Amino acid sequence: MLLDQLEVWTALRKDHAQDKKVKTDANRIRDFVEYAGDKPVNRYRFSDFQSFTNVLARSPANMTKERTFHGMTRAQAADHNDTLNDRRFPTLTGKAIEANYLSPLRMFFKTMAAEHDFRSPLADMSPTIPNTARDSVVRVPFTVEELNVWFKAAAQETRPDLKWLPLLATLTGARVGELIYLQGKDVRKINDTLWVADLTTDLIIEGEETERQIKNETSRRLFALHEVLEQTAFYDLCAKRKADEWLFPHAFRHGRELVKDPADAASKRLNGRLEKLGIHRPYETTFHSSRHTAKDIMRVAKIDPRTADRQTGHAMKTAGDNYGKKTLLVEEVEVLAALRLPEGLDLSPYIIKPKA
Repeated sequence: MLLDQLEVWTALRKDHAQDKKVKTDANRIRDFVEYAGDKPVNRYRFSDFQSFTNVLARSPANMTKERTFHGMTRAQAADHNDTLNDRRFPTLTGKAIEANYLSPLRMFFKTMAAEHDFRSPLADMSPTIPNTARDSVVRVPFTVEELNVWFKAAAQETRPDLKWLPLLATLTGARVGELIYLQGKDVRKINDTLWVADLTTDLIIEGEETERQIKNETSRRLFALHEVLEQTAFYDLCAKRKADEWLFPHAFRHGRELVKDPADAASKRLNGRLEKLGIHRPYETTFHSSRHTAKDIMRVAKIDPRTADRQTGHAMKTAGDNYGKKTLLVEEVEVLAALRLPEGLDLSPYIIKPKA
């Protein structure tokens, strides 16, 4: 039966994928079972997947967070959403349906077919996503004017995460989950002069080495820190942290309780700050837009695309790009540290020291 096999598949994957990804994929496959029923894995037909896809295209994107849909299945929520007319909640995008639902199903049934000697119903055809599915919102980088508003406010924050994450994310292109899990040992110098953040080592938690959770293998990297940070108090903060201490410890606790997902909580907190400043647009301009902003800054500065991808942890575009050292060369760190910043960008709220 599918649900029995899902438990086995999930357990096997835990050594090969991030725990959050494994859990999310399993939940999306359970959504399919809720719709199509729990059957022997070789008894599903292509039509089961196509009709499920049709329902997903009508399904509200954030149904678990909306009280309106509490207790409903995906199909029930889709039907109810259709009755709301001009009050209809935004539905799943075609991209989300493919990445979050069809991709895990395709991978699961490929494994089941190999294990139980049958042909996957998704082996030869992929469900067609209806053209009525909502288009994905394109993430938009911040303008210089928006960054200036953001940095002026962020520099006044007392919490280190709220103060430094906006600047670090924009200058480096690092993900919020990568920045939140930085420890004292991870920010260091190479070649005696150049600062980097090191994501290649394990974390140290309660004295034990713990594998650092990263999005993919290209994310296991060094990323360069811009020389302008030496004019700020950022390295003073780093110097106060022991090797196994978080740079941003506030992100891991809410009062006396541990935060279940520090990166997600930080993202929501930072987006809340952007909303108050009037520079947040749902899906379009969020904290993650800082990553897009960093890529634009590197393009305008004519940084080699391979170097930019190594900096941000993006997958290499060609087989040739995969040749050579997997992390940034010293010479590349030197170029990125001196990266020309956009004209008009005002970092004075952070500056406390003269340029060396």
